[in-house]
Amino acid sequence: MATKFVVCLFLTCYVIVKNVESAKLQALPLPSYIGKGCLRDDPNLNECVVRKGAPVIDRLVKGDPKYRIPKLDPLVIPELTIKQGTKQVGLTMTCKNCELHGLRETRFVKARVDEKKRHVEWDFELDQCMFLGQYSVEGQVLILPIKGDGDANITVNGITFTYLYDYDLVKRANEKDYVDITKSELKFNANGMKLKLDNLFNGDKLLGDNMNLFLNENWRDLLKEFGPAIGDAFGTIMKNTLGSVSDLVPYDFIFPTS
Repeated sequence: MATKFVVCLFLTCYVIVKNVESAKLQALPLPSYIGKGCLRDDPNLNECVVRKGAPVIDRLVKGDPKYRIPKLDPLVIPELTIKQGTKQVGLTMTCKNCELHGLRETRFVKARVDEKKRHVEWDFELDQCMFLGQYSVEGQVLILPIKGDGDANITVNGITFTYLYDYDLVKRANEKDYVDITKSELKFNANGMKLKLDNLFNGDKLLGDNMNLFLNENWRDLLKEFGPAIGDAFGTIMKNTLGSVSDLVPYDFIFPTS
């Protein structure tokens, strides 16, 4: 069974609630902290996108109600569930009231924009992020049984990720074109992961300490299993943030002709 990733964002956290009729009439400019968009025929378009985008990450993660962007650091996830069934790992792990910390330190390092093919790729780097919350786990890890519930701290280090998306332009009632994301993908890599799960095996300190030690000694195997799930979380954040802005800002404002 492949890794399954389920994030319940409870509508208040990260599901975009759209008023379709009002959205058709919206024609907001890009946020003032971004300024004017990059000219679509700029020979240095990719460099312009990074120059405009990199400085505003710290502002975006604070949230912007006007553009339907929630607070992203920490991002509160009411329930996050990982279901994994392979020869290496077979378990169900749930994290409730989970907080994702560290997104404000994300660095936007490179962009590849093909305006004619309507394809975009963005590269990012992040030194560290943490998932904190109340966990519940049952199953096995590398043949050893694992069971428990309590406080969790999952720290991922040396993160690089690329967000890719294709889009079409949709003309609305106000005769303006808007971006409609038709396909998206996030490629995720990391070079380290540390786990601390409190109260394993009903609070048996010896078993719990040994399991935490075992998990961290085998972080590479675990990251192979959990990496797609973490990547899905980042992909959801990217798609919904981009969708929030592009649903309100016409394409001509994002990539003007002059």
